[in-house]
Amino acid sequence: MSAEELGFERVPISFSQVEKDLAERLAATSKGTVLTVDMGWGLQTASATANFEGWMAVAQDLAAMRGCHIVSLYNRSLLIDEHLLAALRGHPAVLAPEGVMANPHWLPPQLNDKGTLREQVNFWLGGIAPSLVRENPNADRHAAEGADPMWLLNRRAEEPTIPGENTRERWKIRCFGRLRVYRADGSQVEWAVPGGATMKTKTLFAYLLQQGGKGARADDLGDLLWPDAESAEAARNRLYHTVRSLRQALEGARHGKAGGYILRDGSSYVLVPPERSWLDISAFEQLCRQSQSHIKAGDLDEALVCLRAADRLYTGDLFEDIPSEYVDDQERDWCWTRRYWLRDMYLKVQRDAARICRGRADYSAALSHCQEALKIDPLAEFAHEEAMRTFAAQGRREAIERQYALYTKSLSRFDDRPRNEDLAKLFKSLTS
Repeated sequence: MSAEELGFERVPISFSQVEKDLAERLAATSKGTVLTVDMGWGLQTASATANFEGWMAVAQDLAAMRGCHIVSLYNRSLLIDEHLLAALRGHPAVLAPEGVMANPHWLPPQLNDKGTLREQVNFWLGGIAPSLVRENPNADRHAAEGADPMWLLNRRAEEPTIPGENTRERWKIRCFGRLRVYRADGSQVEWAVPGGATMKTKTLFAYLLQQGGKGARADDLGDLLWPDAESAEAARNRLYHTVRSLRQALEGARHGKAGGYILRDGSSYVLVPPERSWLDISAFEQLCRQSQSHIKAGDLDEALVCLRAADRLYTGDLFEDIPSEYVDDQERDWCWTRRYWLRDMYLKVQRDAARICRGRADYSAALSHCQEALKIDPLAEFAHEEAMRTFAAQGRREAIERQYALYTKSLSRFDDRPRNEDLAKLFKSLTS
């Protein structure tokens, strides 16, 4: 059955519904049935990519409930590293040529979903030798526990303990288009808090997110958000208020965490996302790199899967809804250059997908990719070229002429862009 029929491509994906549907189907099968799932569904929608690790708990529940074997198949040339790491944590055994092997990296579902890093490490160490397990699980649990170490490379802040904390949050952060942060329960962070400045609060989060583990100095944040403040002290006072608003937004009415997501480190502030939080930029970049590897190897089927998955993740420019007065910051350049670099990557996604589709005579898809690129850059020369070559393959001379006319019309709006002579030569060769 297709992944779509089994509910893996629902948006947003509902694993409770997937589990219910599969349980009903398994109940109608004979004893000894093996359920085999192609995990490529994780690249079919942005929701599936972001929530991929939810399957592991479902698989174990179904296996226990139905007394059957469930095999999850991972194509290592397609799925990104985040997916493969989730598989290592989530499945108790690995089917290898040598047979079924116990997976030493597996974590029980409850521990995988809600355990702190300390509890997870204790479990792994206990598998090596019981004497390595710490007796007091709360002795060294910190506010930043669970944060991805890559965010905290240069952290030096003292970390207060949080009594009674026994769950771990996980965010899904969407930076393309409108900035959105989703909690583990599916609720969305509301940036507007009483008495807070919504755009400044959201900009502060975006800036700290881009700074990663090194954080940002309070003075730099004050200059970014209040460049016209009457004094540095006035800017700092406003910053304290905005930091408080951001903490309130991230914690939410039902998600108190004692301000642990924003830590003060000397004169700097550091954003501490929950461990294993998902970031669309990271997944997008991995898929782009993976597609290039497949193209170089001539594996165009795999390349197209990765390109289409990357295409679905890019829903607009980086931090599209952050006001330009904060983005166009030449002194810090924290967003502008990266925004255009990611946009260029997305244009290359459209270029490569169009070329592959044209080579397969899938002309409608090829033209669709060209049109997507031209929406962003009306002068994207590769898009005009691919469109003309596609029309030529269809024998549509008039469409070639319209496409080149569209290019020259767009060119007339930009005085600093010279005409592409190679494109002009291609037009003549296709219409002669």
